[in-house]
Amino acid sequence: MPEQSNTEAENSFMSRARYPKGKKSLKAILDATYDIIISQGLAAASQDAIAKRANVTQSAVRHYFPTKEGLLLAFFSTGVDRLKVLLDKKMAEDVSDPSIKLLDIVSTHYDWINNVEDVYYFESAAFWGRNPEFRQMRDRWYQKMARHYGQLIQQIHPDWSRKQCEDGSFQVMTLILGGWTTMGNTRPFHRKRSKKALKAILLGGVEKLVG
Repeated sequence: MPEQSNTEAENSFMSRARYPKGKKSLKAILDATYDIIISQGLAAASQDAIAKRANVTQSAVRHYFPTKEGLLLAFFSTGVDRLKVLLDKKMAEDVSDPSIKLLDIVSTHYDWINNVEDVYYFESAAFWGRNPEFRQMRDRWYQKMARHYGQLIQQIHPDWSRKQCEDGSFQVMTLILGGWTTMGNTRPFHRKRSKKALKAILLGGVEKLVG
């Protein structure tokens, strides 16, 4: 999982500890959870297995996360938090050309996709489908992104109707999220092409869509 930035020190995972020793344990638990999930899946991510991988006691894991469900919720929420920090910063930038701003945000999202194991996303999506709290959090964020893309498309095409802009933002979101399947390590085709090249193809598709 990409490294935590200073601006998100108090996310849903790391904020559970106040002191450096506790934060070090939480970082080890976070990394162990990630390693187990991408290599063995959600079913293998028991508190016992995570404690062993993190080299901490089971009681330490249960102190911070009394239940496996709570641990997974904090873990996957942290992944969303980290991406939100990056994209919220991009959305807040003052860029005069809405086309450039939209493509920059999409490019940042593609870079994130290329730096994270695609298996992580698929396991996250499975958890999203089963956990109402995580689903609500992720839905709100995706809706926010879609609205922002719709607003940028409206600025690019002032003559477009609201429906056209909403349709365009839906298409942009689909091109982005589809990248987990078509750019990831488990992609079904173009395995000999670099992720950089595949990103350029998808970004070109977004540019044609909103241009």
